[in-house]
Amino acid sequence: MEEEHFTLKVIGFFHGNTTSKHRTPRQPDATLGIDGTIELMKGQDFEQALQDLETFSHIWLIYGFHSAKGWKPMVLPPRGDKKRGVFATRSPYRPNPIGISVVKLVKISGLKIHVQGTDLLDGTPIYDIKPYIPYADSISDANAGWIDTLNHIETEIILSEEMQLLMNDSESAHIIMHAKQILRDSPYPHPYRRIKQVNENVYEVAIKEWRIQYRILQEGNVILDSMSQAGSIK
Repeated sequence: MEEEHFTLKVIGFFHGNTTSKHRTPRQPDATLGIDGTIELMKGQDFEQALQDLETFSHIWLIYGFHSAKGWKPMVLPPRGDKKRGVFATRSPYRPNPIGISVVKLVKISGLKIHVQGTDLLDGTPIYDIKPYIPYADSISDANAGWIDTLNHIETEIILSEEMQLLMNDSESAHIIMHAKQILRDSPYPHPYRRIKQVNENVYEVAIKEWRIQYRILQEGNVILDSMSQAGSIK
C-alpha cells in the first residue's frame, strides 16, 4: 500500500518560560506544571472559533513535540527500570510526534488563551484545541496498565529552612521547582536523572550548573538541604 500523508496545520504557539525539555513535567501538573499562553494565528477567523470555550474549566491541547528528533520503538520511562513499547508510554519520541494534554483554562484575551499546569516547551506548535468534558473524558474504572504494577508512591519533597529562603529568588525557585519535579517520581539514580550518591544517605541532583543536595528520610520522603553553583553554596 502506498504510504499516505496527512498535513496538520499549526493554529498557534504556546509561550511559557521554559525552553529546556528537561524542565518540563512528565505529564501536565497543576502544582509543578508550566503556566503560559497560547497565541493563535491572526486572520484565520479563530476569534469566532473561540466563542464559548471560556465556559469550560479545562481544555485538551493537541500539539507537536517539536524538539523530539526521530522515534524509538522501545523507550525507558521515568518510572521503573524496564524498557516499554513506545505506544505503552507518553514518550515524545513517536512515529508521529504528536502530544495531547489536559490543562486548566484561566481566561481568553482576544487570540491569547491563558493556561496553567502544562507540560509544554516555549514555542510548542498547537494543532487543535478541544474542551475537556468530564462525563466523556473521565473513565472511573480505568486502570494504568504496567504503571499499576509498580506500586508507585509519590515522593513528598520537603525544603530545609535554607531552601525555603531561596524560594524568594525567582531563578532559585525555578531550579528548586525543577528538582521537585525530578525527585517526585523517585529520588534514586536513573538514566533520565542526573543524580549521584554523595555518601550513605546524601544524594545530589544536577540541573544545568546547579547542584542540589538532599537526604532520603525513613518514610521515603526527601528533604532538600542546600543548593550550590560552581562549588559555592548560594
